[in-house]
Amino acid sequence: MIPNQAKLLQLYDKHAANMLREIPRSDSYSARVQRILLQTLRQSPPDIDTVAYQLHMSVRSLQIKLKNEGTSYQQILNLLRKKLAIAYLQEPRVSKGEIAQVLGFSEISVFSRTFKKWTGKSPSEYQAAIALR
Repeated sequence: MIPNQAKLLQLYDKHAANMLREIPRSDSYSARVQRILLQTLRQSPPDIDTVAYQLHMSVRSLQIKLKNEGTSYQQILNLLRKKLAIAYLQEPRVSKGEIAQVLGFSEISVFSRTFKKWTGKSPSEYQAAIALR
């Protein structure tokens, strides 16, 4: 367990609640998957099998429904992780290691590389840009 886990989980709840309010109230499968992920990502991201089960459908059916909506399970998961990472990086006194762990990354380096792919900036560069505002 990480030292500030209780604080991080409170931050997760706050940011997840904000993100849940931003999801369109539609019954699209992508919106449903986003809701499930935000409600369960706090522990660890569920795999697509678990999400499909919660939606009472096969994995293949879910993949087809999401593809018809122009997305995939992995794209939705990455988008939510990116939004949460950005929110965490704006919080004072939250380390990159804590962010990596709470978002389910195996190592800080994996988180840093992934964040740079998402935003074009490393987490440190992103925080420095925020500090200049």
